[in-house]
Order: sequence, then structure tokens, then C-alpha cells
Amino acid sequence: MKKQNLIRAGLMLICIPIFGCLFPVLGLADDEHRERDYFEREDQHSIPFLETDNEGNETAGQIAAWLLLVANFPIVLSILIKGINRFMPIGDGLKKSLTNINRFQKKHLMVIHYYLNLAIVGVVVWHYVSSRCLSTSLPELGLFLMIGFIAFGVLIKFKLCPKVFRKYVYQIHTQPIIFIAMILVLTTGHLIVD
Repeated sequence: MKKQNLIRAGLMLICIPIFGCLFPVLGLADDEHRERDYFEREDQHSIPFLETDNEGNETAGQIAAWLLLVANFPIVLSILIKGINRFMPIGDGLKKSLTNINRFQKKHLMVIHYYLNLAIVGVVVWHYVSSRCLSTSLPELGLFLMIGFIAFGVLIKFKLCPKVFRKYVYQIHTQPIIFIAMILVLTTGHLIVD
């Protein structure tokens, strides 16, 4: 089992930089080896139902990014503590202390994860509506993945999913490779837009 986990971790570490570099390179490639303004058309930031030209509502984007960071902090902290307990050569006393800290933070901080992610949906949709860009569809793909992640979390937390599917929904929601792919797609899409 450990060997399979090491292989998966190794593949993730190899694939993340490759795919992370591949998207912007493909988008910015030019056969004639000179810079062109593919991603900065005059009308790319215009929104049909707004009178003014909005070059990306950065306020909504910043709020969404910070809320995403705060909402998922308990998860990152839990994964970090579990990783330290599993892979670091530390004493039993420290392992027990870290386990107690993890239980405490899960009990008190997971509420932030549950409800703040719901608020993020509204902010992200506001950001999308107020700053759509015609040059790439990667932010829309990231938005779709994010809303799917949050929807699966809601189905799990509030037990809205039939019991037969709950295990599969949980596995998808807690899959780190999908989360990493979502972050890569969002980051790459925003880099291309900017």
C-alpha cells in the first residue's frame, strides 16, 4: 500500500509542473517566434449587459481567493499534521500532541470550511459575471470544478446524497489530484487573462 502511495505522489509531483507549464506555453506559442497580442484584444473584457468596460473585477477575485484560502485552511492543516505523524520520525508524545491538536482544530475550525465555501460560490459567480474574458475558457472550467467540489461537499455534509452514492461522492470530494487540477486550471486561466 505504501509503495502505491509513493508512486502516486511521485506521479503527481512530476505531472503538476509539466501541466502547469504546458497550458501557458501552448497558449502563448507563436510559430513566427515573435510576440503577438493574442490575449489582449480591445473588446475582450467587455460585458454585454454593463455599460462600462470592466477589465476584471479584481475586488471580487481577491475576495474569492482569500475566502478560498481561509475556508480550506483546516483541511490543509489536517493533512499537514497527518503527514508529519505518518512520515516524520518524531516521538510518541509529540505524535499524540499533534493528534490532539488536529482533533481540536477539526472540531472548531471545520465549521469555517463548511459554511465559508458556500459563501465562496456567491463571490465566485459575482467575480465571473463581472469580469468575463473572451480570450480563454480555463477560468470557466475552474469555476465548474470549484462549484462541483463545493456541491459534493454540501451533499456530504448535509446528507443530501443517497447513501448508495455517498461513498463515491466523498471519494471524489476528497481527491487531492482533482483539487490540484482545479487550482492549476484557475491559476493558468488567470495568468493568460492577465
